[in-house]
Amino acid sequence: MQTTLLLLLPQTVIAGLACLFILGGTTSVPARRWGPLALVALVIGAAALHHSSNIEFSEDALRTLAVSRTPISLAFQWTSLAIGVLLVLLSMQAQSESKTAAEFYGMLLLILSGLMLVSAAGDLVLMFLALELISIPTYVLLYLGRHDYASQEAAIKYFLLSVMSAAVLLYGFAFLYGLTGTTQLAGIREVLADAYLSPVPGTQNATGSVLGVIALVLITAGLGFKMAAVPFHFYAPEVYQGTSAFNAGLLAIIPKAAGLFALIRVVSETMIGFETTGQQLTLILAAVTMTGGNCLAILQTNVRRMLAYSSIAHAGYMLIGIAVAFWESWNPALKMEHSTGALGALGLPGGIHASLLYLLAYSLTSAGLFGVLVYLGRPGKQVEYVDDLTGLAKGQPFVAVITALFLFSLAGIPPLPGFWAKLSVFSSALSVRQETSESQFALHPAFVVLAVIGVVNAAIGAVYYLRLISAMFLNDPLSSARPAGGRPALISVCCAALLVVSFGLVPGPVFHFLERQQEKEPAVATAVADDLPK
Repeated sequence: MQTTLLLLLPQTVIAGLACLFILGGTTSVPARRWGPLALVALVIGAAALHHSSNIEFSEDALRTLAVSRTPISLAFQWTSLAIGVLLVLLSMQAQSESKTAAEFYGMLLLILSGLMLVSAAGDLVLMFLALELISIPTYVLLYLGRHDYASQEAAIKYFLLSVMSAAVLLYGFAFLYGLTGTTQLAGIREVLADAYLSPVPGTQNATGSVLGVIALVLITAGLGFKMAAVPFHFYAPEVYQGTSAFNAGLLAIIPKAAGLFALIRVVSETMIGFETTGQQLTLILAAVTMTGGNCLAILQTNVRRMLAYSSIAHAGYMLIGIAVAFWESWNPALKMEHSTGALGALGLPGGIHASLLYLLAYSLTSAGLFGVLVYLGRPGKQVEYVDDLTGLAKGQPFVAVITALFLFSLAGIPPLPGFWAKLSVFSSALSVRQETSESQFALHPAFVVLAVIGVVNAAIGAVYYLRLISAMFLNDPLSSARPAGGRPALISVCCAALLVVSFGLVPGPVFHFLERQQEKEPAVATAVADDLPK
């Protein structure tokens, strides 16, 4: 029991503090106090994470309790706390006079606890509970954001569709459990490895059963909803447009991060023997999601609706890395050859790590961009249309420059993080090889087409990002801007801008960290193969 509490100490502490916040809503504490108290709660959670990460746990304890303690998992939790600080700062002004401020921050802390728990979960049951710990408080936040008809409609739509996706995901988990007889991710991997992993290192695995393919499709569909991947995206534009700018930013970051990490843990890293199906499925999803998101975003005049389609397109870029990861699992010999090749020498991550790099760049940039919308908004008058940003550079030049910085990053302009993220996923797709008849290796045509589609979509995406920039800097303002987001929101935007610039100019530490984690994977795969009966 003590070991379990120590392993899940940061998640438990933040969830416990969230409960205190909800109970505190019945007291007479002024609403303006809850924002700073939420920051204190995150600091306490960071201290708990630091304490927990410095404790050494045996492999047997981690396996028995089905908890992951990898460096990637810990980095994901630290990033979650950083994003949480930005979100709390964004909301402080709006919640300073709200009657539901305590409940608001209680729900936000529960969401962050669930996000951290997703990265630590090593069991299907714990993973599903972590995802629901994100979804259920999100329903409440969507309702608390605005009290008009559009906001309530958005909350109901998200609730109904999220419940349906949770049922699909749980059904997929049930199939996976029926196939393997265990809910632990390590156990599932071992069972599937015994059945399908090739005993000869460097050769392709056997093909999995139909039951596993059904599980793979259902799990991908359930998590695709959280990532807003096509064709599971249809809720996003309506919900983003109907809710507040803060809630739209929350939906653009948190569920997408949880869905991507869960997809990596449950599907890409665990389901041995289903690599070809997973590769084909994610490859198609990536191409359709990128194209659909960007082509529809270019037609929008509502800013939040445009950013909703933009977030859909970015989910497609992330899925490129997942498709590459399936190929790497299916062709371990070619993966090792690539890791020592030209792209590997540049330190560019492949597959899973490219997707995680993209997620980091996207999350920081989106937090800042939606933060700008929160800062520029005022009671009864949010930033709704592109015309609301027209001439912003003449009234708010500093904010306009920062907004352009975020938009340039999303467009992939060097040397901002969006450029490094797109370079990583595109280069990972171009690193995929296939064997020719002369025992030589050539580029895989499907992944070449995927990379070309990605580059074309990046150009399409730049059109509507640059349209916003031109409206801010080249046109005269239609009205005088009177931001009412408050100083904390501006501080959050500046912090996000500082992180984006730092990441763009000095990407080396992130690349080196991902490269070190990538180098450990061939050894792990070899160890699993050596444990199989000969």
